[in-house]
Amino acid sequence: MKLVRFSQNGQSPRLGALQGDRIADLQASLAATLGKRGVARSQAIAAALVPSSTREFLEGGAASQDAIASITEWVTVPRSASRLHAPIADPSKFICIGLNYRDHAEEAGQPIPREPPIFPKWNTAILDPGEPILRPRGSKQLDWEVELGVVIGRTARFVPRERALDYVAGYTIVNDVSARDFQFITSQWAAGKIGDTMAPVGPYIADRTEVPDPHVLELKLWVNGALMQNGNTKTFIFDVRYLVSYLSNLITLSPGDLIATGTPPGVGFARKPPVFLQPGDSCRLEITELGTLENPIKDA
Repeated sequence: MKLVRFSQNGQSPRLGALQGDRIADLQASLAATLGKRGVARSQAIAAALVPSSTREFLEGGAASQDAIASITEWVTVPRSASRLHAPIADPSKFICIGLNYRDHAEEAGQPIPREPPIFPKWNTAILDPGEPILRPRGSKQLDWEVELGVVIGRTARFVPRERALDYVAGYTIVNDVSARDFQFITSQWAAGKIGDTMAPVGPYIADRTEVPDPHVLELKLWVNGALMQNGNTKTFIFDVRYLVSYLSNLITLSPGDLIATGTPPGVGFARKPPVFLQPGDSCRLEITELGTLENPIKDA
């Protein structure tokens, strides 16, 4: 399943499943299925099992998943008449990994890390597909980073590496937008990473049936149509299994937590001469099986 958050006519976002050129409204489809079976309060039950929040839906665990699997009456709308939102907007934790591709560490002039560097983003950084990335006031060095996003599907604590993928709900695209002139002021990177709108996410979350192996995915990023990044998760330093296991030994991972797994080479600040995003530019990201994410750039 390709899970989306979508809206129509300015209404609040709700959960859907992308089905070609149409979107299945999951709550409405479940309500219709329950109603046809003569279930009383079908609307309320459907709303409880398929809430509008992706995090809350994942927290529903097997009950919500079984409910979706039981749907026989599909209520769909045209994708062309719908607006796609970030497929998850309210993770309880948004964890970012730095320097996770050997060739990116080399281009950045950094040693290969012994353990994954970790930094946070917050929900205010998450941005819908198509919405403008706002260059922070005072920044002149706004940069791009295409990254594989991992969405946790169930509570994970002290997870062994060989079982780590069992705790993953699915995968999405993240643009870890970075204000380099803020990032490198100190040894802590967060100042250049946490700004509003500096984490476009989307367009959907593909579950593990859609992406059975996250370690063979191509990642590409274009700026104004020019290819800037072209990498593959085969060159991870720390793969998804390692990251989920490692993080679960530090903190409890919860359903809906989002992990951005690092970027391949081709970022702007490492180019000779450096290249940075300007107002009017456009970033387009693509990862195998995960679609395309595009956002324009504006000044805040």
